[in-house]
Amino acid sequence: NPKMNNNPAIQLFGAGREQRIYAIPPYTEVTSLDFEDYPFDPSKAPHKCSICGSNDSFLDEIITDDDGNRSFICSDTNYCNQRMKDK
Repeated sequence: NPKMNNNPAIQLFGAGREQRIYAIPPYTEVTSLDFEDYPFDPSKAPHKCSICGSNDSFLDEIITDDDGNRSFICSDTNYCNQRMKDK
């Protein structure tokens, strides 16, 4: 949520199945959806990005083959690409 909260840009989201486009206006306060019995926990994977080596970003878990082997990569591809350029 830090990137979405009070963002100066309009944010557009498509819901293909619903055939709708949703928008969050600029500078909107955004908070995580939280339930009494299941609180929101922005936990991070205990791994490093397999592309750039980052250990301080949110990661997507990718299944890489039919044997179930997994790889973790940055969910923010621009951040990951910039880290690779800086190396």
